[in-house]
Amino acid sequence: MILVKDELKRSIERIQNKLDAHGVILSELERGATDHSTRITELEANVGSLTTRVTYLDNRCEDLEGRMRRNNIRLLGIPEGVEGPRPTESVAGLLQELLGLDEKPLLDRAHRTLRSRPREGEPPRPFVIRVHFFHVRNDMLKRSGDASPLLYKGRRVSIFPDYTTAVAKKRANFGDVKRQLRACPGVKYGLIYPAVLRLTLPDSSTHRFEDPAVAADFIKNRVKKAVMPPPGL
Repeated sequence: MILVKDELKRSIERIQNKLDAHGVILSELERGATDHSTRITELEANVGSLTTRVTYLDNRCEDLEGRMRRNNIRLLGIPEGVEGPRPTESVAGLLQELLGLDEKPLLDRAHRTLRSRPREGEPPRPFVIRVHFFHVRNDMLKRSGDASPLLYKGRRVSIFPDYTTAVAKKRANFGDVKRQLRACPGVKYGLIYPAVLRLTLPDSSTHRFEDPAVAADFIKNRVKKAVMPPPGL
């Protein structure tokens, strides 16, 4: 009996030792989990702060790039090579001819977009043109719209503002909305930079939209019902 008791006692002691060791391990795991949870919370806060900062800087860069392009226009459809060795001077004369200007506009520079020269049958690269005076740039854009379509040696060409890729995409999202507005008599509209749709209804009330979907819903439920005649009339 004594031997059995001694053996049981040793077995219990071994089990107790293992339990004590496991208890130490669990305590260390709990401390580690708490430490990791604290660090993860700190990292999440840091990531959130950095994300906010990056978004702010990205918006600032977008704004600065847009401001740098305020005097720029793009000229599309001019065949490759017509600009010769002095593109800025050639493009100034070309713009004078296309838009019927009294004199050549003062340009700071004019160059093709920086991509590979197109192969045979591919469309020519657009010109990026920086106009020295902002009011001259606006006048040229207005003239190009009034004189549309513009033709150069029988080829149709276009003049557009030079927007950043992000701004151009935002403005392009309003394309369907503008097509609907063209069929609404008495409604004046325009896109304010960077991409805000401004509507003026026949009653002189004005509305602004940054979301094309919201604008489309407004046109469907408010504008068309107000300005379009009922079916059958």
